[in-house]
Amino acid sequence: MNESETYELAESFLPRYEDGKKATYMAYKVANFSTREACELTPVSERMVRKWRAESPEFRYLDGEGLTEVRKRFANEYLDMQFGRNFHLILQKDFRLLYKALTLGDDALTDREHAYLIKVRSHYTPQALAMIKQILGGGSVEQPFDFTKLTLSIRREREQMDVTVEQ
Repeated sequence: MNESETYELAESFLPRYEDGKKATYMAYKVANFSTREACELTPVSERMVRKWRAESPEFRYLDGEGLTEVRKRFANEYLDMQFGRNFHLILQKDFRLLYKALTLGDDALTDREHAYLIKVRSHYTPQALAMIKQILGGGSVEQPFDFTKLTLSIRREREQMDVTVEQ
């Protein structure tokens, strides 16, 4: 996520201000810049910020005690987005190497690629899938992702396959 995207995300947590400088200043504050830094980056004087605080109880609250809550929400959203983006890239890399191994054969892999695939293979488990689904929102509050149900379902399928093979 580049600086512009981070700023836009921070801005999305704020009310819409007619004065663009107010919105810019607050977006920097949400992104954990100090008052002085936010003023320099906007650019706006600290005197103007004091005026905004005096004129608007909502602005005063957001720039004061309300800022902590907005920063927490922003931080959680930011981390979720970064994790999702990075995880997507990891899955792409895994796919490319697996595809290369399957289409060209294991001998086409470098020693480093082969070692990577051996290491990554241990992470492709039902437990890992359950954790990832939970992290990325698999399920809902009313009906969260149920790993036990998944495990039992996989076990039943294996047992059914074993019975079929025995017959």
